[in-house]
Formats: sequence, structure tokens, C-alpha cells
Amino acid sequence: MTGSLRINKDTGKYYARITYTDKNKKKIDTTLATGYEIKGNKKKAELKLAELMEQHRQFEYNESDKPLFTDIVKQWLARKENAVERSTYEGHLTYVNKHIIPYFETLNLHVDEVTPKHIKDYYEHKYINGRKDGKGGLTVTSIKKHSQILKQVFAEAVTDGEIIINPARDVKLPAKDKKEADGVFLTAEEANIMLEAFAGHELEALVYTTLYYGLRRSEILGLKWSAVDFDNGKIHINHTVVKNLSVEYKNKTKTNSSKRTLDLLDDVKEKLLELQEQQAENQKIFKKEYHKSDYIFKQADGGLFRPDCVTRSFQRVLKRHGLRNMRFHDLRHSTASVMYENGSDIKQIQYWLGHADIKTTLQIYTHISKLREKATATNLNGIFKLKSKDPKQA
Repeated sequence: MTGSLRINKDTGKYYARITYTDKNKKKIDTTLATGYEIKGNKKKAELKLAELMEQHRQFEYNESDKPLFTDIVKQWLARKENAVERSTYEGHLTYVNKHIIPYFETLNLHVDEVTPKHIKDYYEHKYINGRKDGKGGLTVTSIKKHSQILKQVFAEAVTDGEIIINPARDVKLPAKDKKEADGVFLTAEEANIMLEAFAGHELEALVYTTLYYGLRRSEILGLKWSAVDFDNGKIHINHTVVKNLSVEYKNKTKTNSSKRTLDLLDDVKEKLLELQEQQAENQKIFKKEYHKSDYIFKQADGGLFRPDCVTRSFQRVLKRHGLRNMRFHDLRHSTASVMYENGSDIKQIQYWLGHADIKTTLQIYTHISKLREKATATNLNGIFKLKSKDPKQA
């Protein structure tokens, strides 16, 4: 900020001219009256100039006024709390508080100092050593969620005039390695071997039904008896159970396409009727301590399964029986794989799995096709044999 006295000969008075850059980084040049006449009042006018300059310092741009990037992230998160579903907000809360904030706090960057290189370094760090338990890095699928948050935060900063360009916009995620990209696509034979491991286990009926319908974990846990029409042979997928920091029960599905009505398959119908009988017996055993609800899949005392507990229990069974490690979500992929083996086309698989975007189905479909092509080529290897022949007889 600079200031000087100016003399207006027409009025015979001193005026203060002040020049500074405001908080929007715009140059301001203003002239203000001091109220003092020229003759004998120069010192008083100088004091008035100093007073006016001090008054205008609150409007001046200062480097310390620039917000830190972590403050911008916190503000974004606060705005999201009442703007999105609770489960979505809790997901954001985890990514922000456990990953994004701790990493960028150590860098102490203002929002306009964050570059694409900083974002790239963050992704690489999380990919190599991002797990909070210290056991390696996060998957690219998980880092993608961090990327979505960062892009939204910077997009709002652009809108608010804090920055000009979104530094996260064009930064690529780390390349997936083979192990992560492949996932697990069980054949019908492999799925049946896996089912044997769950015989008599509390998750037996749940895993069995999941395999037949390719349900998401949230959908299988949200399935209610009232959604099963035994008389007309239909099953309605219209309720979900999800967990981030808390468990949330929703009378809706992930997308509109996820809400669907499917045929009640005879094998599943038989299993569900058996389960009804077993739950009736359990209710007699536990009596008043039995937790009554309309949910189909639950513990022996009627208590509901927590989504994270289902995943852990599922993987413990696989490990105990020496089966290949897989995510619970891979049961859904395996349903698509078996449908493909049995001649279902892409539209049938899309509807059965409840994909909103056919691109999602195409990705799975293409991946299964490649796996089958590879398997076919492998199976052919060594089938045909040539007998060795004496070169002289050729």
C-alpha cells in the first residue's frame, strides 16, 4: 500500500491518494478528502493520510489471507454433510480425515500452491504405502474415490475464485497391476466347490442366494421376506443395507436400475423355505431374546448381520478351507461369468445384475471373454501329438 497527499487548487484543500491491491488481487486507486485546507495544515493532513491508510489495510491483499488447501477441504466436507446421503458423507469423512488431510497438512500448502505434481505424488504414495495398518498400499479402485473428492474440492475452489485451474483434473491414477485388475470370476464348478465350504455355516443361504442373483452385499443384506413373492415366483430387489462409519438401512437401491424384479428360481425358493423353518425353530429356542425383523438373512438369535462382519466371515471360511482369496463382491462377478457360460447375452446380464450403465456390464463381459479365450487356448495345448519321423524317410 502506498499513500500521498495531493493539493486541489480549486478547493484549496489536501486530499489523500491511496493505492493498494484488494483481497481479489485487484489494484485500487482511491482519492479521499482530509478536510484540511492547504495553509498551515500540512502535518495534520499527513496524520490524516496515515489514519486513512490504516483504515484501508483491512481491505488489502495479504499472503497470509490465502486459505490453506486443508482448510478448503474441511469447508467442502462441511458443506457435504447435509447435501448427500449419510452413508456417502461418512465415506467422504473417512477419505478426508484419514488420508487427504494428514498427507497435505505436512506440506502446509495454500490452495493456489497445489500443483498436478503434488496430486500425482499423493496418488503414488497411497498406492505404495497408503493403508493405515501399514500393510502396503491402497488399490487403484480405492484411490479413485480419493481422486473424485480432490477434483470436486478444486472445482469448487475454481468456482469460488480461489484458483484458476483445477490441478487434479488431468492427473492419471496409478496403473493397475495384474493381480488387482483381474479380480475373481468363478466357473460353475469352482463356485460349487466354494459352496461346499459354507455347508452348515450361518452364511450358507446368503452366499448361495448371492451367487444365483449376483447381488451386491448391500442388496443381499437388505433382502426382506416381504420382497419374496412365493405364490407368483418373484423376488423384488428394493432395499439395501450399507455401512461406512454406521450401518444404514435404506428403502431404496444404489440406482434406479438396481431396483428390479427377478424370477424366484426353484433352487433359491427351496433354500428360502428351509431357512424360514430354521428361523421359526430359532425363535422358539431364543424366545423373548429373539430379535424379530422382516430381514431374511440374520444370525441365529435374529440379530442382523453387519456388512463388514459378513465380509470378514466370508473370507475366514475361504482361508480355513484353503480356497483362493476373493472379495465378497467377486460373487457378483462370478454370477456374470456363469451366465456367460450358459449363453446369456449382455442385456440379460445387465438387467439381472442391475447395472445402470451398460459400460459396466461390457467391462465384465469383455474380461470374461478374455479369460475364456485364454482358457481355451490353454486347454488345446498338448492335445495334438506328432510322431517323430526319420529324416531320411521324409
